[in-house]
Amino acid sequence: MARSDSDHTLVLSLGRNGRASYPERPWEEIEPVLRRVWEFDGRLRAWHDVRADVQAAWQSCDLSSTLGRRGRSGFSRAA
Repeated sequence: MARSDSDHTLVLSLGRNGRASYPERPWEEIEPVLRRVWEFDGRLRAWHDVRADVQAAWQSCDLSSTLGRRGRSGFSRAA
């Protein structure tokens, strides 16, 4: 696996796992925690280079959980 592929996998994992660990917290509260985790390994790209991708992965968990509750049609299954 190329380094950029492994970095991308880490970015996605960080965002998704961060959301799973703190489901009720807003991004603004959790971003500093995720940043410290990312910057712990000094070999990785700078946080400002990956921040948007981590946030997109974080937000994709909102979308997938909403789709899971409503189904693909967008309507609630419990009627």
